[in-house]
Amino acid sequence: MGGKGSGNVQQGTGRRMSPLVKRYLEERGAAFSVVTHRPLISFEDAKEILPHDPRNMVKSLVFRCADDSLAIVALRAAERADYKKIAGALGERRADLRMAEEEYVRDRLDMENGGVVPLPINGARVFIDRNVLELEEVVCGTGRKTATLVIALAELLRVAQAALADLSKAAAIADQSSPAAS
Repeated sequence: MGGKGSGNVQQGTGRRMSPLVKRYLEERGAAFSVVTHRPLISFEDAKEILPHDPRNMVKSLVFRCADDSLAIVALRAAERADYKKIAGALGERRADLRMAEEEYVRDRLDMENGGVVPLPINGARVFIDRNVLELEEVVCGTGRKTATLVIALAELLRVAQAALADLSKAAAIADQSSPAAS
């Protein structure tokens, strides 16, 4: 079951993605595709516009650590982040855990908030929630809000060099594409 797919969606191989992300994927021989679309602001937008199953959608949050390094945390889009678990995985105190500022993300990663991809661009550490392992295909950001990456989970794991951890709040993963699950 896919999203509605309205909103001028086009398939491609990387026209509107971050050049750093495109280069990173291509240098590693990753197989992927890119869907371009109007800017996505929310998971609701993505469900409405993208022609992909919402259960495969993954969001990435960027945290600025105490040592000024960046950590990208990837979760299934319908799930809620557990900041205590994230702090533990990052080796940070929960009280010190902070989302990275949009300008900092743009400057350090060449990515826009809302379009972050879970790749270790410019030394960012990547953490993937274990619930993502249930997927075969991942639909996530490309560094831009106007393009979405579609990549096999095995391929993402190969190129992301990510640590796996429990990072989301415990909740039943029902049919996340239904309005009741949102």
